[in-house]
Order: sequence, then C-alpha cells, then structure tokens
Amino acid sequence: PENEMTKLFDTLLEECGLSRKSFDKVEDRELSLGGDYRKVICKPGDLEYTIHEYSDPLQPLLQTDLMKVKNVEVKTNINNNQDDDGSDEKKDDAKPLIGMVVSFTLPPSAYATIALRELMKRPTSSEYQRQLNLEGSTEGKIQD
Repeated sequence: PENEMTKLFDTLLEECGLSRKSFDKVEDRELSLGGDYRKVICKPGDLEYTIHEYSDPLQPLLQTDLMKVKNVEVKTNINNNQDDDGSDEKKDDAKPLIGMVVSFTLPPSAYATIALRELMKRPTSSEYQRQLNLEGSTEGKIQD
C-alpha cells in the first residue's frame, strides 16, 4: 500500500532479502494473489433493530422476499400469550423465545456475517451452527 505502512512493509521485506519488485512477475498462480486491502474496522450505517418475543422457533420474524411475492403476511401475534386465533388463552408455560431483527448497510467488501458475529458474540463456524437446535434456549446445550 502507498501509505504509512509502506515503510514497515519495505523494512520487513528487506529483512528477508526481498523487495516489492520481487513480487512484480510471480508466475505461479498459487503464489500470485490479486485483490485489495480492506478496512479493519468499519461502522454500519442505517442501523435499525426490533426485538420480538415468540413461541414457535419456525415462525418468521420478518417478511421474506418469497413471502412478499406470494402475498404471505407475517403473523402479528408472535408472543406466546395469545393463541393463533387471537384469544388470550396461553398455550403452555414454556418460556418465550426472544429474537432480534437487525438491518444495516455496510460498505463494499465488508461482510454482514462478521458484523453479526461481533454483535452476537457467537461463533459463525459450521461446527458451532450444527450444534444449534430449535428447542428454545440453546445456551446450555452448545458444546464449546
């Protein structure tokens, strides 16, 4: 990069007997990596969130694009104090689930999965995700 890091890169390369010119004509495709630098920290814009209590873990908390196309509305009674018909009859004594719907805008080359991982303070690895279940609170059921 042509900024304050240039001198540091040049010094480190020199210590290894190299210079930036050493990388100008790398023909081995495994060693030649294209791309650009990314910002280490970026601030999301247009941040909005809503918090929902609900009882059915399969219930969508927001209208997906497919639901919009098919004119399927999101249930408005998503807490477990009301039955599907709107009556105040409580279905069971199960603890309600709590969900948060988040929307934000990121600049190019920034990843929403990383932003969400930092927000939730939970791993995004496939191994961790496989252990999650749809049975309410999962905090005590995950093997770290």
